[in-house]
Amino acid sequence: MHRLLILAVALLLAAPAAEAQQPGTDFVTVVFHDVVATRAELQSDSISTSELIRFFDWLKGNGWTPISLDDLDAARRGARPLPPKAILLTFDDAYQSFYTQVYPLLLAYRYPAMVALVGSWMAGAPGSLVEYGDRQVPRETFLSWAELREMSASGLVEVASHSFDLHQAIPGNPQGNLLPAGSTWAYDPKTGRYEDDDQYRARIRQDLAAAREQIARELGRPPRALVWPFGRYTGPAIAEARAAGFIDIFTLAHAPDSLDRLDEIGRLYPVAADQLRDIATELRFEPPKAETVRIACLALDGIAPQSGAAAQDEALGAMVAAVQRIGANVVVIDAGVALPSPTAPLRAVYFPTTLRPVAADLLGRAVWQMRTRAGVDAVYLRLPLRAARAAVGEAALGRLYADMYRFTAADGLVLDAAPGLAAAGADGAPSSSAPWDLAARRRVFDPASLSGDDKDSWIAWQAAFAIEPRLRLMLMAPTATPTTRWPAPLADLLLLPPTTDTGGLARALRSRQWLQPAQSGRVVLTLPDSSIRAMTDAMRAAQAEGATAFAFCPPGDRMPLPDLDAAEIARLSATFSAASFPLTP
Repeated sequence: MHRLLILAVALLLAAPAAEAQQPGTDFVTVVFHDVVATRAELQSDSISTSELIRFFDWLKGNGWTPISLDDLDAARRGARPLPPKAILLTFDDAYQSFYTQVYPLLLAYRYPAMVALVGSWMAGAPGSLVEYGDRQVPRETFLSWAELREMSASGLVEVASHSFDLHQAIPGNPQGNLLPAGSTWAYDPKTGRYEDDDQYRARIRQDLAAAREQIARELGRPPRALVWPFGRYTGPAIAEARAAGFIDIFTLAHAPDSLDRLDEIGRLYPVAADQLRDIATELRFEPPKAETVRIACLALDGIAPQSGAAAQDEALGAMVAAVQRIGANVVVIDAGVALPSPTAPLRAVYFPTTLRPVAADLLGRAVWQMRTRAGVDAVYLRLPLRAARAAVGEAALGRLYADMYRFTAADGLVLDAAPGLAAAGADGAPSSSAPWDLAARRRVFDPASLSGDDKDSWIAWQAAFAIEPRLRLMLMAPTATPTTRWPAPLADLLLLPPTTDTGGLARALRSRQWLQPAQSGRVVLTLPDSSIRAMTDAMRAAQAEGATAFAFCPPGDRMPLPDLDAAEIARLSATFSAASFPLTP
């Protein structure tokens, strides 16, 4: 088998090479899973051997240099720099195909690679079954220790941990949603309690210690690299991984990589549907083009009072269906009970915390249902800053926002009282709007100049970010009128309030260069709520000026999303939907 694959490589080496650009970063990382011999065997997370050969050939023909963790270590220490086009090849789950399909290619090309294994799967005896997701597979689906020893001895293969037993889902809320074990404070249905921080960290610590001990025993040294299962992790989990001795820590974030961020290494994740041309394009990490963003703002006030879990689930299901039908791809969920004003003290919240009464432990369930059933790209949470501060005091403000992310799997935070943050850096040079550049600017932002609401907003952000390091930021602009040269360089999204002339606002934004293709997907126009007709007319007028991001955020219970009738949803979806071909009810 190995000879056949090497021969196939030789035949393909003459294939013409495509153009590639310098990625403009220290290195990039790509992750594969199973590699199958024929396209007929392809699954959702696999690629074919022939496509992998084409990819390796493309790398060679375009001047890319596959690197090892030794190369990263040398570059980090200043011993030798990385080559200009450095790429790290990684393979998750330690499939048997890594030995039969991938290893021969590594030998032929002399490419280094990393393979990450799950300890509990490797612990099974030959002939036993392993619980892999929702099915049982033979232990022989995965590599043997003897094969790992052989490949490790070659000097080309680095063995990493994919955890010992975190590659599974565990109960994450009272409603029974199963969430990634590594990033979830587990819910115990017997006691009705969640893990506290000490219990969560102890569970992560014990798992990582077991993973390191197993690999050290079998291969002679503990792993230096950790790959988070499902790409999900938390700030406390990263701290435990560092303390355990892991140096290179991998995620599934799509971002270029830097030597100063080796504890959160992002990776490009090609799957069966990807073609070589798509992978090559993604590796360039070119500036993003205008995105189609459609936001639906949601409140849980109509769900929580429902009597019993079944009634709450039915009401939440109606909300999920409405989000799907109008074609929203981002949702904002109010995490607290609706307030008469932004400054009225927060009465109750929808997530577990000791700081305020819990109206219903509903937020985690709502977030997960939106992510998995509504199919949205991101879920943001909103907790009015001034109301939260009035309720718990400035000293406890950070704890409240941190609690909001301990018990949800949300992607972003909405801050509504931060005009200083919205303007920070906006009058300087043009800023990249690539997600990784936005995140980098937030990491180095100096909050010393902030005061009042802006200072407290940053406290809230930092506390939430400490729990959820992949957190995105949405800022609510205090006015719809653009006053700066560039829109909110610290924010992934800037939400503008509604206006009576959305088309005129879009023209003003265009004249300020806010609607350039690389920026327009970040500038969100809130649509007027007077009628569906007014909303669709406003959208069309703004789209003619280059706007691509819109929000359906009616105040209070005015035009609540689930209560729109079929005809209204059809009219709204025809213009609002993020889908290429909006579905009709």
